[in-house]
Amino acid sequence: MLGWLRTLVNFVDQHDWMVTIFVGLFAVLIYYKSKMDKERDAAKLILQEVRYADQKVRNYRTYSSYNFTEKILPTNSWNKNINLFIRVLTESEIDLISRFFSSASYLDEVINAISDAKNGKLISEELPDTVDGIQVAVGTGDLGKNEAAKQLIEVISKDIESVYNTPAADKLRKISEKKWLFFF
Repeated sequence: MLGWLRTLVNFVDQHDWMVTIFVGLFAVLIYYKSKMDKERDAAKLILQEVRYADQKVRNYRTYSSYNFTEKILPTNSWNKNINLFIRVLTESEIDLISRFFSSASYLDEVINAISDAKNGKLISEELPDTVDGIQVAVGTGDLGKNEAAKQLIEVISKDIESVYNTPAADKLRKISEKKWLFFF
């Protein structure tokens, strides 16, 4: 056993350049694998976000109402990871996905504002006019504009173009399913 270890140490001493090259190649391999893993994970997450938002918008088009307790786009990883897909997607595909995420984010803001306004009205209707003899002023605004809010949501929802079954999503799907060498 000791003779085998001595032979290995002598080999490394005589061929240290070979060991250096091997370690360097291994480090480069690990770098590219981590880069591919990051791209794959980002593509999976973006596809999940698109699928979820598409489903929420389709449900609205079917039932004409959104659940104010759920966001259309809970997370937006497209903005953080767009740089990973610049080489893979065409300009028009990037624009399509960016427009989708932008519209879904805006729709979330509108729904949140309407929800806040409704909550403000409900809370102010339940609050007393005075607390310990002090006048309480709660501005509720006029929520008689429900029809205008509903029309705004409708316009934005109709403007959101489904991305999930497009060539851009197919490319992201291929990236998300890509295997990088059989042993990784």
